[in-house]
Amino acid sequence: MQQVLEDFYKVVRASGVKISPSDSIETSRSVTLVGYQNRSILKHALTVSLAKSLDDQHLIDECFEQFFKFDAFQQPSANDVNYGGGADDLTGDSENNPEQAQQDSEPYQSDTPLTNMLLERDHNALAVEMQRAAQEVGLRDIWFFTQKSLYTQRIMQKMGLRDLQNEIRALSDGSGNCPSNVAQAGQLRDAKAWLFEEVKDFVEQQLGMYGKTSAKNLREQHLQKTKLSNIEKRDFHTMHDLVRKMAKRLSSMYSKKKKRENRGQLDFRKTLRSNVAYDGILFETYWKSRYIDKPKVLVLCDISGSVQAYSRFLLLFLYSLNDVLNRIDSYVFTGNLISVDEIFAHYPVEEAIDKIIDDHGMGGSDYGTMLLDLERQCMDTIDNKTTVLILGDARNNNLAPRSEVLELAYQRAKRIIWLNPEPENFWKTGDSVMLNYRPYCHLAKTCNTLDHLERLLDELLKAATATV
Repeated sequence: MQQVLEDFYKVVRASGVKISPSDSIETSRSVTLVGYQNRSILKHALTVSLAKSLDDQHLIDECFEQFFKFDAFQQPSANDVNYGGGADDLTGDSENNPEQAQQDSEPYQSDTPLTNMLLERDHNALAVEMQRAAQEVGLRDIWFFTQKSLYTQRIMQKMGLRDLQNEIRALSDGSGNCPSNVAQAGQLRDAKAWLFEEVKDFVEQQLGMYGKTSAKNLREQHLQKTKLSNIEKRDFHTMHDLVRKMAKRLSSMYSKKKKRENRGQLDFRKTLRSNVAYDGILFETYWKSRYIDKPKVLVLCDISGSVQAYSRFLLLFLYSLNDVLNRIDSYVFTGNLISVDEIFAHYPVEEAIDKIIDDHGMGGSDYGTMLLDLERQCMDTIDNKTTVLILGDARNNNLAPRSEVLELAYQRAKRIIWLNPEPENFWKTGDSVMLNYRPYCHLAKTCNTLDHLERLLDELLKAATATV
């Protein structure tokens, strides 16, 4: 029965409920205690062990009702009635033909188990056989609706479809003028069609359980690796949800001070110094601890048409990390540098980003003017705790790059990180001045997908982690 539980956990995970290995171990122990005899007690035990919120409880209840429902072959259909009439239905003319009636009085017997189950209308045996076949073909791994036909055929083959088809062919080809064989072949064809529909319905039910979120997950994985400039507006809502999930994951990793006393890595220097008075005997031990120094971030985003989409998601990402960033000062530019902190203070993040792009997102890029404005407006606030984060393609429209200003900021800031949407081999082409700026960046990397953005922000937060 452990495999049944493992399959149930898979269904619950597919519905969006997170189950850790420890959760599954504890739940399995609980089920061992309560057993499978009482359905309501089993359902309560699974819900109590796995649910972490009211929403989880509703999802687990729904999964339980779907998973522990055994209604295959239980509902009679028109095909079931047609094929399942038995020997009496094959002898409509027996009263007028005594010799034929004598031949048909003996029920048809087959060497094929599936044929006998169908003729006897043994629904329980068919359900058991279908469950066995589904387990053998790995139906629990179904993800997409395009796999329905594949798994339906595989289950039918495992149940004995080939032998059934051969038997139908033998009855048809060797029937001669025997009405009984002709009728028997027709009956088996109807039975095969009915069986196919039942198996197909069963596969669809399993897809509804195991593939509940697979299409959504596949779409999200695709969007994470798609260039942000290629994201369509209809996908913005999904992208915003992805950004919030990623930000929450990073926030949970770095938001708390990771200070642990009397455990971890031993601080030998401090321990030895403190125990000199005891002739080196370690009466007092000291341990290294880790803490997060929340970084102060100065964000400079190019919002010209070529990189506007990238700036949107960077700002959304950063403002979703309030728990782990000490302060965010945001500026946007096409030419002159414009502070947008007031807009973020008065509008929700997504609405603020739309307003910023609508109000200031016109014109060609002028990085030289932006750097001169940076020197006048912000240079005095940049110190050894400030991380300057620049997002732009460094396409300067053949204007003066003013890289000496970036050099000055490089000397004052803790880190300067440049995120460029273009691949590195484009940095020396056309009007790009990225190679002028690169020597004055602690980190300069290509960043044009959500995956890139998450990794780079992870590096930023990791750099703020210190060991003392």
